[in-house]
Amino acid sequence: MLLASRSPAALGRHSSARSRALAPRQRLLARAQQESNNGALSSADQVPIGCARYTVSLKKPLGIVLEQDAKSGNIFVVEVKAGGSAALDGRVRVGDQLIATTGVTYSREEDYNGATVRQGQQVVRMRVMGESFKTVSAAIGSHPGHMPVTLELQACDPGAGIAPGPK
Repeated sequence: MLLASRSPAALGRHSSARSRALAPRQRLLARAQQESNNGALSSADQVPIGCARYTVSLKKPLGIVLEQDAKSGNIFVVEVKAGGSAALDGRVRVGDQLIATTGVTYSREEDYNGATVRQGQQVVRMRVMGESFKTVSAAIGSHPGHMPVTLELQACDPGAGIAPGPK
């Protein structure tokens, strides 16, 4: 999955600072952080019989192609790019289901001579169940290029009765 990262430009002298409202993606990621802080396990966090979950931290570009199944809404790995971060890690396989990802949120943005500066950076875990593919892509894309993306994936045995992913 190739996603561009956006880094703030070089900082100039502070001219007028004004806080901006959080973007919808940032509100969603903030909500995900609140959910993860509650510590309660939902049914989405329970691992089905015949499945195992694992976590990988990958540098961008991730080297995977993700697709959302139209029927279930679940997101699956449909391709692992040779030589990419996921292939070099060696654990990510075609058919694995994405359960959660990390996203980067900022508490506020200020303008410094036309350059937008983000402050209050936090990394939050976001469950992807029920989220649109666009929202999940935005969460993955929110990481600056130097910061790895953490993905929680689920691998299931073929006989586990879990949908294998989009075709």
